Amino acid sequence: MKSNNEEYQNFSELIDESKADLSSYIEKRLELAKLKVFEKIASSSSYIIYGLMMSVFALILFILILVGLGVVIGDLLNNYAAGFGVLLLITLVALFALIFNAKRIRRYFLNITLSIIKKIESDED
Repeated sequence: MKSNNEEYQNFSELIDESKADLSSYIEKRLELAKLKVFEKIASSSSYIIYGLMMSVFALILFILILVGLGVVIGDLLNNYAAGFGVLLLITLVALFALIFNAKRIRRYFLNITLSIIKKIESDED
């Protein structure tokens, strides 16, 4: 039979091994969590950068279309200043429409953002 001292020593070794295993497991889980966070940040930032690039190009296109419309309307009125004035009024009406529908527009973009986040989540699984 084993003495109490040997049993205590075996039990102590078992506890020490378990502590080392648990510590290693926790470190690996923390590293995995960090990697997942980095992946989500990288994926989210790529969507944000892509969205910003598309917005810049859409804004440039929109400005060119407005200038073209101003020239066309000015040509029709035989006065470029009047053409750009009419275009300014149309743009102001559109701006007021955006202001009055701000809640709906924010809700729409919130839904788009949530769907993008869900897509990122489903791509990771």
